[in-house]
Amino acid sequence: MREKLYEWADYFAAVAFALWVAAGILFLLQSQPIERLIALAAAGVVFFLLFLYFKFGLVRQVVTSRTARYGSNAFILSIAVITIVGVVNFMGQRYHTRYDATANKSFTLSDKTIQVLQNLKEPIQAIGFYTTDNIQTKQDVDDRLREYTRITDKLTYRFVDPYAEPQVANEYKVQIDGTIVFERGKRRENVFAADEQSFTNAIFKVSQDKQPAIYFTTGHGEHNPTDSGNDGLSLMKTALEAENYKADVLDLKTLTDTLPSDITALIIAGPKQPFDPGEVKYVKDYLDNHGRVLIMVDPQVESGLEGLLKDWGLAFRNDAVIDPRFGFFGQAQVPVINTYKSHPVTQDLAGQSSFFQGARSLQALTSAQSSRSPTALFSTSDQSWGETDFATIKANSAKQDDKDTKGPLDLAYAVEDKGENPARLVVFGNSNFVTNGILNARISVGGQQQRIQSGNGLLFGNAIHWLAGQESLIAIETKPSDNRPVILTAEQTTLIVVSSVLLVPAVILLIGALVWWRRR
Repeated sequence: MREKLYEWADYFAAVAFALWVAAGILFLLQSQPIERLIALAAAGVVFFLLFLYFKFGLVRQVVTSRTARYGSNAFILSIAVITIVGVVNFMGQRYHTRYDATANKSFTLSDKTIQVLQNLKEPIQAIGFYTTDNIQTKQDVDDRLREYTRITDKLTYRFVDPYAEPQVANEYKVQIDGTIVFERGKRRENVFAADEQSFTNAIFKVSQDKQPAIYFTTGHGEHNPTDSGNDGLSLMKTALEAENYKADVLDLKTLTDTLPSDITALIIAGPKQPFDPGEVKYVKDYLDNHGRVLIMVDPQVESGLEGLLKDWGLAFRNDAVIDPRFGFFGQAQVPVINTYKSHPVTQDLAGQSSFFQGARSLQALTSAQSSRSPTALFSTSDQSWGETDFATIKANSAKQDDKDTKGPLDLAYAVEDKGENPARLVVFGNSNFVTNGILNARISVGGQQQRIQSGNGLLFGNAIHWLAGQESLIAIETKPSDNRPVILTAEQTTLIVVSSVLLVPAVILLIGALVWWRRR
């Protein structure tokens, strides 16, 4: 009987190994209760002990041999390495630390994004709809959203293949591969880009309970947000609506009591006729009641708002700015701004150029209330001046004289009253810098028409966000791709192939042969 069990001992060892492997697989699948896994492991121990009992002599001979000693050293070293890796992995999971070694910090979230995420009060879910044809973009989105979830536990995300789960895609009305839907309750926001600004603004918008309402005055020849012509503001209206704003027009003459109850900010964009005293009173009362107003007035225009601006410590000069040093492609009457003062309206505009076709200058007065301190947003160069002879401008013969104000000249101001929920006012000496025609302006380069890139839209959007108290929506600078391709010569390519494919394996084989020769 003992001889037969001795013959079966190898099978006992095989059964023990099989039981341990089965227990390990079931543990990873987490499909069985822990008691059953312990029973499988214990049964494996019993079969292994039977193997040791019947083949103890053979096991002792193998363990005490020279090969076993060398093998035990390698085994102990392997266990030590595995243990170290396991401990490091455990510490990494428990105490997560990362370092962005890219040159432009491509994987580091901006302070604005971190602020938005830390201020979340309710859970938000992101669902990315990606097919198998869009794997790389899906991975990029996964990497970015993982960074978001490191900052807050209020954000969760998952991915759905619209082909595999069409019912989910239909529920969210998704028709484009690569759509990411952010939702909080019944609020949803679709994003089609994978950049940080799109994600952060979508999260910020769905976290809001109220849709900010922006009203543009009409009835005085102002630029209209519903006008798609060159003088219209339809492009900016579309941009505002994409950022969860409601944009509408308002004729102050039709009011019977106060401004609409849902108003967040009032925009006066380039009136050509003056406001009536009654209309000015509506604007003044709104500002006195913590209102937010943006006023843009062009040269040679009497807006009727001069008295109101004086109460806020500002005044328009009756001039048109000429800047021969920084003129738009040599046009001195179109000043270009590329340096901005420090203010929330101008942040993130570094490296951006804004241009103003026909601008008047502003000045700060000392007549304002002490709680209102105007802040200049940007100025022209020291070679500029405010031309008061408009006939010479039309004749393209303007020259600085004693009647003109010497630069630098301020073209925009922001004023904030003190106190809780303070009133805010932004004033520009130009109104057409965000019209459709300016935003779509093109220039001939090499015989081809190319659209002029400017910071005009970003500047206007920042002003709206600041007025509406939506500073978190102020643009997040897009980080350029930092691809650094390595271009090798034919000789360098051959060297790399030979060294990696032939030389390294040959060295390893040679070392192995030497070790075997010494130990044989």
